[in-house]
Amino acid sequence: MPYDEIRDVVLEVDEEKLSEALIQNLIKYLPEQKELSSLAELKSEYEELCESEQFGIVMSSVKLLRPRLNGILFKLTFEEQVNNIRPDIMNVTFACEEVKKSEGFSRLLELVLLVGNYMNAGSRNAQTFGFNINFLCKLRDTKSTDQNSTLMHFLAEKSEEMYPEILKFPDELAHVENASKVSAQILKASLDTMEHQIKRLENDIQNFPKTDDKQDKFVEKMSISLPCFILIFHQTTKKTMLVADFLFFVRFYNL
Repeated sequence: MPYDEIRDVVLEVDEEKLSEALIQNLIKYLPEQKELSSLAELKSEYEELCESEQFGIVMSSVKLLRPRLNGILFKLTFEEQVNNIRPDIMNVTFACEEVKKSEGFSRLLELVLLVGNYMNAGSRNAQTFGFNINFLCKLRDTKSTDQNSTLMHFLAEKSEEMYPEILKFPDELAHVENASKVSAQILKASLDTMEHQIKRLENDIQNFPKTDDKQDKFVEKMSISLPCFILIFHQTTKKTMLVADFLFFVRFYNL
């Protein structure tokens, strides 16, 4: 692609001709604005310069080039960024619904509460109406007096003897295994990066100088896309809140 055409598609934010690879290479190899300004002063010597310097001169006419390239790259990759984390979010969302609707798991929680109240008879914790979900992770740490079995073993044995339907609850949780592999830290890092990019783009749009150049479409096109980016980001962030709550159940499920 000729140098002046690259300049034009950047100015126009022409997504039919722009590509992620092109913008990444421009960001990686183009000199900083100060160096571009110095090259611009050599415009009269254009034919005598090497190709990289000629390219620098052509691109030096684009104001705020690096912020512009960062914004364009974000626009080109936003959908991909969302799609990369969407499967994890959906797995957790479906798994949470399965946990809430599982009759077997609900019966198991009732049994845990019943046994807990029996063990706490006579104490201030007797006859409680519920327990913190974190307690499920302690079932295998609560041992019998002879230290040979745990509360987890006891619950499994009683379920098998008296409430066999409880043992079928894993069959009601089709998405839980995949959801248990989701990393809350990785999701948070991805969303933090996305939020930073949105704020940077928002700031760039506000601070870009007004121009009479009708070919320069950066502010116009980015101003149209930004509200959509913000909406999708907030919707995605809201869904990821389920991940942190789900982690407690995952620890129990993997026991």
